[in-house]
Amino acid sequence: MNKWRNGKIMAISCLGLFMAMLDTLIVGVALPQIELKLQTDMVHLEWVMNAYTLMFAVGMIPFSLLAERYGRRNGFVLGLILFTGGSLLAGLSESILLLIVARGIQGIGAAAILPISLTLIYTAFPEEKRALAVGIWSGISGLGLTIGPLIGGIILDYFSWEMIFLVNVPIGVITILLCFFWIAESYGIKQRFDIVGLLLLTTGLFGIVYALITGNLLTWGHLSIVIGAIGGVILLIAFLIWESRCSYSLITLRLFRYPSFSVTNFVGFWMSAGIFGSIFVLTLFLQQVQGYSPFEAGVREMLWTTMTMIAAPVAGVFMNKYRVRSILMVGLLLQAIALCSFGFVINQLGPIFSFGYLAPGMIGAGIGMGLCFTGIQHGVLEGIPDQYTGEGSGVSNAIRELGGVFGIAIAGVVFHRHGLVTSGQQFADALVPTVYVCAGMIGLACISLLYLYVKPLPKQASHQVGGQ
Repeated sequence: MNKWRNGKIMAISCLGLFMAMLDTLIVGVALPQIELKLQTDMVHLEWVMNAYTLMFAVGMIPFSLLAERYGRRNGFVLGLILFTGGSLLAGLSESILLLIVARGIQGIGAAAILPISLTLIYTAFPEEKRALAVGIWSGISGLGLTIGPLIGGIILDYFSWEMIFLVNVPIGVITILLCFFWIAESYGIKQRFDIVGLLLLTTGLFGIVYALITGNLLTWGHLSIVIGAIGGVILLIAFLIWESRCSYSLITLRLFRYPSFSVTNFVGFWMSAGIFGSIFVLTLFLQQVQGYSPFEAGVREMLWTTMTMIAAPVAGVFMNKYRVRSILMVGLLLQAIALCSFGFVINQLGPIFSFGYLAPGMIGAGIGMGLCFTGIQHGVLEGIPDQYTGEGSGVSNAIRELGGVFGIAIAGVVFHRHGLVTSGQQFADALVPTVYVCAGMIGLACISLLYLYVKPLPKQASHQVGGQ
């Protein structure tokens, strides 16, 4: 009976998770059509991507805590409602600003879906089966993230870009209904909600990301850019000070005193930055320079997708045999090497060449992503007691999504340093340093991970976490 109940929780949680992750990158293949239809530019296209990931990242921590207090199923259903409503609005958008707003609403919904789905699964399974359960969750997460371009390509071959969003509506409605039949309500630690901390965090992050993205449109010395960057940093510092003194803080900062928790989150941030930034520019390269249709580009990126889908659950199986840090290091190195190989190939062969030259790198990147997805989630949760699972999941996934936001923004900064791109060769010249910078971000994650080889967290020390 428990197996059947757990299976239903796994199925419905992963269905919602798949939709949320799918829409992170599915819009990438539609960017050329959106650019033409809505008469916009690359800066606004970056906001179409980042409006989702920014709200996704910022919303995960508060939604995780609210779900612990008011019910995990309630929080999960609320996320599905927001995501479905945002999808409908995006599909009906006739202006770039409305589309950006709709993507933000989608992101808010996804911010509830992702961490709560992990909490539902993690608490449903006994301890000896959690590594495998997290591996399956990570595999679905990676599948949704990387299969987005393929699904988007298939849809765009038969319909307009609006259908990419409208297809979520019936699936979302069905998933919402199943929640009430398949998931029982559960609760975690109840505490007051830190609205001041939330405002400081969201406005600080928005200021920094706004400065990074709009710096490509305006001059970097522009007053709004300077105010956004400096103001964002000041607000984030104020957030940390407030959190350290608030008795009902948004984040339990003491969790970061544990090396496994803090280092793994740092790894997740820079890994996501490198991967999101590179995928953003590579997807445009395959279509706008190499001439592939959205479907053709998606099929080729399936190499990446398939390897991620296979590697993530396999990593979960071996997680109890090999240390998390070793699995993470292998995954990071594979991704960094893959991105460097993209830059080397494009630099040597120019803008036009056979896709076969990119295939080995995509296979390596996919395997590396799968290993890291599972390793990061398991590494974060095994270092904290069960009562902090919801908060730990929210913090970890928020940090990882924020990495994606910064990665896309930084990739845009590096890409635009070459000025106006009007030819395939100019695109290639701008792309090469961009993927090298993305590889460097993953290199930062590798360097930070070395700390766990020097000072790993003893498992017996992970069962007590004090207050602030």
